[in-house]
Parts: sequence; C-alpha cells; structure tokens
Amino acid sequence: MRVRKVILLLCILANSEISAQSYLRFLPIGDRPITSIQNNPTAQIGLSISDTLTLPFFEDFIQPAGYPSPKIWTDNLVWVNNSFPVKAPNYGAATFDHLNAKGKPYHTLDKRTMVYADSLTSQPINLQFRRMGVTTINYKPEDSIYISFFVQRQGIGDAPEIDDTLMLFFKDINNNWIKQWAICGGFIGGFQEFFVPIAQYQYLTPNFQFRFVNFTKATGNLNHWHIDYIRIEKNRKYGEKSIQDIGIASVTDGLFKDYSNIPYSHYKANIQDGRGKGPSMLVRNLNANAVQTRFQLSIYNQYKLRIYNKPFIASSRNLAGNRDTTESYESLSYDTLSTNEPRLDYIYSIDPQSNDGTPAAYNSLTNNNMIQTSHTIMPWYSYDDGSAEGGFGLDYAYLGNLKGQFAMEFNTLTSDSLRGLAIYFNQSLTDVSARSFKLRIWKSLSPVGRPDNQDKLMYEFAMDRPIYRDSMNGFAYIFFDSVLLLPAGKYYVGWIQQMPYVLNVGYDNNYRYLGVNQTNPHLYSNLLGSWEYAGTEAKGTPMIRMLYGNRAEYAFSTKKTTPTQVSIYPNPCNDYIFINGKLQETTECEIWDVTGKLQIKSQFNNRIFVGDLKPGHYILRCIAPNNQISYAHFVKS
Repeated sequence: MRVRKVILLLCILANSEISAQSYLRFLPIGDRPITSIQNNPTAQIGLSISDTLTLPFFEDFIQPAGYPSPKIWTDNLVWVNNSFPVKAPNYGAATFDHLNAKGKPYHTLDKRTMVYADSLTSQPINLQFRRMGVTTINYKPEDSIYISFFVQRQGIGDAPEIDDTLMLFFKDINNNWIKQWAICGGFIGGFQEFFVPIAQYQYLTPNFQFRFVNFTKATGNLNHWHIDYIRIEKNRKYGEKSIQDIGIASVTDGLFKDYSNIPYSHYKANIQDGRGKGPSMLVRNLNANAVQTRFQLSIYNQYKLRIYNKPFIASSRNLAGNRDTTESYESLSYDTLSTNEPRLDYIYSIDPQSNDGTPAAYNSLTNNNMIQTSHTIMPWYSYDDGSAEGGFGLDYAYLGNLKGQFAMEFNTLTSDSLRGLAIYFNQSLTDVSARSFKLRIWKSLSPVGRPDNQDKLMYEFAMDRPIYRDSMNGFAYIFFDSVLLLPAGKYYVGWIQQMPYVLNVGYDNNYRYLGVNQTNPHLYSNLLGSWEYAGTEAKGTPMIRMLYGNRAEYAFSTKKTTPTQVSIYPNPCNDYIFINGKLQETTECEIWDVTGKLQIKSQFNNRIFVGDLKPGHYILRCIAPNNQISYAHFVKS
C-alpha cells in the first residue's frame, strides 16, 4: 500500500517540490553566526580596516570554523567551515547564504524578492607600488595581475537557482564598487577555478579592495555558494595550472563506535562496544604529479602530556597527482584518562617532500599541512558532530489533521540516570515557534509495519514550544522533572505532535552510520498507527542527544534566562485585549490562531484591537529586543 511508504525529500540537497507522499522533510539550516546586515553590495557596514596588505594575496580558509580572519577580511558575514562544501581544495571554505548574525534571514522570507545577502570584503591591498629593497616600483596594467578562486554551488547544502548570482566587485580610485565578474546558479558539481584580471589603472591604488556578494532570493539559508583558495599575484596567466600544494582536507578522531560522543563513564564500562575505529586524515594532492609525503599524528591529554605519537619516519608514501589519500591510525582504548570529562587534543601533520610551494610563494598566513582538533568527552550520547547542515521534521499535512510521532534509537552501554535531552531546533522557512509537542522516551517500539499497541512508553515531557538559541548550532538543554534510571540497552527518543507541521530539528548531513554511505537505521516515524523506517534517503542524523552526568546543567554551561511574564485581560475578550507585563516599547507583538496562522502583528501597545478575530482560542507572542519570547493565551468570544 503506497501511502504507508515513507519517502524522504532532502530539500538541502535538491530543489524539487515536496512529494505528496513525503512523510519526513529535510529543511535548510537556520543558524550560524555572522555579525551585520548588508542590503547593498556597495555599502560598507561595520567594516574594520587594519594594516594594508601587499602582494601576493592568499586565502585557503584553514583557520578554525566560524569567522574569516580579520587579518585578511574586513567583515565576518560568511561562514568558514568544512562541513558544507564537498571536496574543497583544502580543509575549509567560505559559505555564502542568506542569514544574519543571529542566524535569521536578512529580510522577510519571500521567494519573489531578490536581495543582496552575504558578502566577503578584503582588507585594503596596495596595488599602487611594490618595493624591491630600497627601490619603489609602480604596478602597471601589463604586470598581468590576476585574482583566481575556486567556487562550488550547493556542496552538501542547497543548490542556487538559475536567477541566483555570485558576484565579484572591485573598489576603484573613487571608492566606487564596480562589478567585474558574476556566475549564476542552476548548476551543481565540484569546485571550479576562475580567473579575473586586475588590469586597469583605476584599480591600481594603494587601498584596493575586492568583494564577493551573494544576490539571492529572500529564502533564508538556501542557495549556497562556497569559495576557496583565493590568490592574487602579478605575472600570471589566465587559466594557468600553477598550484603546487599538498594539504590536509579533513580529519576524524574515530573515538567512538557509531557515536560522536559517549559519556566517559559509560565508555569505560563497556570499551569493547564503545570503541571506535581510530583517527584518520584525508590528504589532497593539488599537483598534477605524484609527490612523496610523510604523515604524523600526536595526541595529548588535557594536561599536555603526549599519550600517542606516530612520527613522520613511521609512515611515508607517494601521493598520486590530483588524488586523495587516507592515512588511518589504530584505535586506542583511552581507559586511563582522568576526570569524567577528559579532553583529547589531536595534531595531524604531513610533510610533503616536494611540490608544496604555492602557499609559501603566496605568503600564506596559515599552514594546511597541520590541523589541530580537540575532543572533550561530554556526559551525553550523540550521533551528530555539532554542525547542522539542515533541518528535519514530519511533513504530512496532506493526510489530514492527524497526530505524528518520530523516534530515534540509542543503545546505551551501562546503567545510569537520564537527566534530559539536548535538541537543536532549527529556524527556517515556516515559523513553528508557537507549536506545542511532547518529548517521549520509549523502552521499545512495536514491530515495523504492525499496529503500535505494543509500544512501551517510559516517559513523556510536555513542551509549550521549541526553544531556539541565538548561537552557532545552539542546542536547547531540556532537563526532566525527575531523572530516569535506565539499564544498559536500546531506547527510543523522539516526540509526538497532535497536528501536522514540520517541527524542524537540526540535521547533521555529514553523519553516516558506521562511516558508510548507507541509510540510517536508527530513525522511525509513525503517522497511521504503525512505525515505519525513515527511508533510504535518510543517511544523516537529527541533532538529539541523551543527557547523563551528575553535573549536567553546569557541564553544559546553559545560561538561564527568564522571559518577561505577561497576562491578558479581559479573558475571554470581545473587542480589545489589555496586556500586563514589563515589556519594552520595541517589543513586537503577534497573535496566532491555533492552526499556526499569524493574525495580527504590531509594535507593543498595552491595548490591542481584536474585534475582527473570529471566536476561538488565540496565542499572544511578545518578542523582546533581546529575542526573549513571552506567551499568553486568550479566548475571543
């Protein structure tokens, strides 16, 4: 019976419409940190100018994920990461989308509106002259100065549409920004290198700057572009294949089996079932020719004591031209670490024996031959790596006003007290911030495809609404009113909702079950009275974590904030409602009906006219300037 089949549609991986049979929906991510809003490609907003740079210019975004380096860039609007791009030239890349500093869209969501969104602006670069000892030599158009860079559409995110555009601007001698290059969306694939000449006197100034700008629909975090390996130098040729570089493209610590994190006390209680396959690093040779390369890994504990080392002398081989290679290391038990939350520091290094001159020739400020990572073992079970590439939820409105359930399987290694759950709630496309649901813990589910009357529900926790955090991949930590003592074994964690809407939980699309590109077997949905597997396209993982530990709230460093309490009178009401509460004048007030439709929106006023509303139940939602949200319910007579 076809209606029973769960079909997945990855909106972050394709631009097709939701199928009428889709039960699970994958959405664009709606949270990452950038710091200002830019509505115009020529308006410098919040720029920070430092010392003027000189040629050659080089950027491969090897710095830690988050912001571009202020030594090279004046703004921090793009997201530097290695989770969205696919096979970037090096470890990181800059991702362009349509989110502001709070992880919110720059503009009101509207597919019909094209807007300027993310931009990336260089620090000033001296293109007027160069020095050779005590001699000053002016740059000229015949010096053949080129900027080159690699671009990828989509990556692991959302593909730009045909009318989306990535543009490159140069700043001229009169401080005007002039468009020099542009590329449209509508295509997907790997990274492509582009060359643009800087050949006119109007750009050969002592404070030349360039800027990439994303021109896109106002649709939140959709339409992704990724830029990497930016170079500017004189005496270049259009399309030259001059890269001599071997770099580390990605690393993994392989600490735990299947999970990204297991509470350390649980791991020590059952090392055999918790132990991962060990660290590895992926190395990329950008040369056309093979290069002899050596590999090294050192691991330190939180006291800076080295607990593992495999030196360069122990591993060396030829890397084929324009190819990747993986260097793997043995799995360690890590059974003697001190404290309940130990930290491991990894230093991955390579030592190419030749043909590694491009970064040095361009005076690179970073070193793509060494990557440092840390893993603090926290008191929770998690499959995700902390980086959300999309959102996840149940999408079944076409079935009618039915309840829906989702469950995610965990297999714990020892008996312990479950304190609560950590969930990353994503914000994009549709506002579900006033939707209620219940978190659930099951000991077991009924067999797939059979009536769900054999479910063993252990615990249920009512949620008035999702909890959003204004931070990078910010989790909401939800502690139960009583702890649950759970023996070792399988449990199922998820939620039940009483009507159709997409709750939109963060989705880590880099996760793969046991490191293999296969369906995630831990995910289940229930819409028609029986449980079904999530489907073949569900290979990543929703970002839900089981919280253990004696000092859970302290360990997570959750900042407690209490929204302003508000009340409404009269209730029930006829023509007006009056609001009691210490709300600021800039607070926004919204009134929603129980179907999730916004009926009224206005700046705060202690009296709001509701005479035009139909009789029924409504929700008042007050959003303070610090993004704290207060709620109150009322009845319209």
